[in-house]
Parts: sequence; C-alpha cells; structure tokens
Amino acid sequence: MTADLPEPLLAYFAQREQQRAAAVAAFLDSLSDYERGLFYDAAVMGYVRGSMHPQGEEIPLKAAIVADVVNACFAHSDLYPAVNAEFEERRVVVDYFLQCQQDDGTWETASSYMDALDWATERLAGKRAKFPDFTWRLARRTTTVTVEAQRNEQP
Repeated sequence: MTADLPEPLLAYFAQREQQRAAAVAAFLDSLSDYERGLFYDAAVMGYVRGSMHPQGEEIPLKAAIVADVVNACFAHSDLYPAVNAEFEERRVVVDYFLQCQQDDGTWETASSYMDALDWATERLAGKRAKFPDFTWRLARRTTTVTVEAQRNEQP
C-alpha cells in the first residue's frame, strides 16, 4: 500500500517517525532513573492488562484501571521493581517564592524561598502594596526527595 504513495510523502512520513522517536527519547532521558522505572513498569503492565481485557466488556473508569495496574504490579514484584521499590526516606518539600514580571514578559524570582504559605501570601500583599506598578505572583516549587540505598555487593 505504501508503494503507491509519492516519494516526497514517504520521505515526510519517515522524517516524522524520526522526530517522534527523538521526542520519546528526549522525554525518557529527562526523567530520573526512578521516574523512568515507574513509567516503564506502569506502561508495560497497562499494556498487559489492556491486552487481557475481554472484548466487548465495558472499560472501567480511570481510577479503577490505575488501581488494577498497581495491584497487578504488586502481585508481580520481581517484574516491576520500580513500583515495589523500598526507600530509606521519601519526602516532599514545598517552597513558596515571589516573582515579578519583567518588561519582556518573563518572570524573575523576587524573594527568598519560604515554607509557609501564609507568610508567602503576606509578603506578596506587602510587595503589591509597596510596588503597585509591578505585576507580582506567588510561585510554588515542589521537590521530592528520595533516598535509596545502593547495594554494594562484594564479589
């Protein structure tokens, strides 16, 4: 069937396929090892569970699908290590900070980081009152800290 298509169109399809492959590789490269592992485990298990779904039966809601995939990953812990990973420590740190819009439309950080939302909101109100000609906003930075022990096995 593709032999009937003009050569420029076939070249375009090949180029787009390369672009999609590069975009996929860039996305996966942007993930941490743990995130990449989770994505891999969930994608593979989702595909497996989806291929097992009986034809003609209603597809469950998203939450039920996610629960089914996670439960199946738990049941096969050796095949899905990222979902079943154990960590020495895992915590989420949330910081708030103020930003001021520049003439070119970009946003610049205009305060230190604060861990209390009420304090950050007060600081924002103060900046708006003191500098009413500027455009201000409150920004949030969320950092997930994961401490995973490395196994150094001796030969």
